[in-house]
Amino acid sequence: MGGGIIVVGSINLDMVVLSPVIPGPGESICAGDFQMVPGGKGANQAVAASRLGNHTFLLGRVGVDHFGDILIQNLESCGVETSLVRRTESAKTGVALIVIEGETGDNTIVVAPGANSEVSVEDLDSLDPYFRQAHSILFQFEIPVEVISEGAKRARDNGVVTILDAGPPRGVDITYCRDFDVVSPNRSELAALTGQPVSDIETALRSARVITGEGVPTVAVKMGETGSLLVTREGAWHFPAYAVKAVDGTAAGDAFTAALATALGEGMELPRAMRFANAAGALAVTVFGAQPSMPTRAQVEELMESQKSEEESWKRID
Repeated sequence: MGGGIIVVGSINLDMVVLSPVIPGPGESICAGDFQMVPGGKGANQAVAASRLGNHTFLLGRVGVDHFGDILIQNLESCGVETSLVRRTESAKTGVALIVIEGETGDNTIVVAPGANSEVSVEDLDSLDPYFRQAHSILFQFEIPVEVISEGAKRARDNGVVTILDAGPPRGVDITYCRDFDVVSPNRSELAALTGQPVSDIETALRSARVITGEGVPTVAVKMGETGSLLVTREGAWHFPAYAVKAVDGTAAGDAFTAALATALGEGMELPRAMRFANAAGALAVTVFGAQPSMPTRAQVEELMESQKSEEESWKRID
């Protein structure tokens, strides 16, 4: 097993609008700034992993179009290995339409997956020579689920740690979690996976135990401003959030998951790995846009050092 990270997932161009409020059904709002920003959960996590110091490989698809050119060039400029990214003529590059509420940083996202839907089980064959170079492999639910399931099985057969960022929720059966060493949902994704309401730490713990009951060793729940929750077969722990000013929460979960994979690959103990992931997720909400917000290793370590009290306040809750 090597020292790199493989990401299998989506690559999108995000169309982002900063709005005073998130509109309701039938409501029109005159908004503010508009930007086109590289995104997609797979690409976000690959960029985050690279900035955190990993040799990072991304498997995915984009169209034969200008958006695809932009996204591949951006990935390469961020140090991501793109030789596993295929161009497909049968679909356009994926896009996401994102509205961000200026005051809170809350957002709504609608994704048109395009070429991401063309990622196939056959594409996984190209991973064979890369497994020996990686300690972890990351998946998300923005590509076909059969690719996720088969990819996780192949990675496990090759001794690579399998990590599922369980977003976005899409009616996937909880049995898909069984192929993973780590499952990391946010609150809404945890509720979608388990069919149980999740509103606070107590309900999140109850739902996370449904996943560990499926044989998953580790569940790391992203709880937003509440921090994060770690649930294993041995117990459960809550880690408070770092104090930052939220600007855009679009890719905070992707930064968290990439940082958790980085920490585990380096052999960090789980509590410190969770604090490392919390810090990366917190930093991501302080910058507008998905991939531009992915923090560097130095930034994560600086935040952890500046708020040491947060590191001391985690606690066992079961």
